[in-house]
Amino acid sequence: MIKMERVTVIGLIFGIAVVIFILATGQWAYGNVVGPLVNHSKIPQLEIKYASAMENSKGTYLILNITDCDGPDAYPASAPLMEISNSTWHIFLNSSQIANDTVKIIQAPWNENKKDSVNWYSGFIVILGSEAQFQLQLPFHLSPGTYKIQLYTPAVSGNVLAKQTATITIS
Repeated sequence: MIKMERVTVIGLIFGIAVVIFILATGQWAYGNVVGPLVNHSKIPQLEIKYASAMENSKGTYLILNITDCDGPDAYPASAPLMEISNSTWHIFLNSSQIANDTVKIIQAPWNENKKDSVNWYSGFIVILGSEAQFQLQLPFHLSPGTYKIQLYTPAVSGNVLAKQTATITIS
């Protein structure tokens, strides 16, 4: 027969009690021992606070104030796809077109240490809680009228794809 010291037996009993306590607490609080595993991560939510457009000799000059108002703070939100449309016409700009057409980015004064940006892979990149003005020189002219601008934020599935909409009028 195996003889164990008293300290070893007490240590094993204590270790088993701790494991049971941890599993019971997890089941009670989250239901994750027996039941579905749930991830309560937030989907990034970009918001267009201001949008305007004006025609110039090179095409359309578009100004967008974009903020990331919800989502994880471990990484910035991105919008790799932008749609501009009206009742008869629409165009999609992908991330490389967004990066090429962006001529200036102005950070909001309260978050100049956060650097919102654009790149060819992610399009608009906005850090949680920050706001920046993105100025784009689009290489085409928009006819007078009202247009809807949508930014698409990627998600795990298409069912939860985040969209943000703003309206501009060109006279």
